Amino acid sequence: MESNDKTVLVNFNKQEEETSRLDELYMRLGQAYYEGGFEDPLPELLPFFDQITRIRNQKQKKPENPVCPGCGMPTESDAVFCGNCGYRLK
Repeated sequence: MESNDKTVLVNFNKQEEETSRLDELYMRLGQAYYEGGFEDPLPELLPFFDQITRIRNQKQKKPENPVCPGCGMPTESDAVFCGNCGYRLK
């Protein structure tokens, strides 16, 4: 495996971890709500809402330094082709 392949794999694993963390938070939120038995659940659930919102916002942000899907090397945001491998970006 070339070093560029490792870069793409690391980026993919990070996205996968964020998705797993988000799924876990949704599950814990539902469990806390279901088992809570309280009239106004909001104060106890606010930490879950905050974490879920933070992770969702991070996932929606576009990366400041886009990377080439072909080789994983950083590219210019307005580049049409990757300067490293020639992959067509747009």
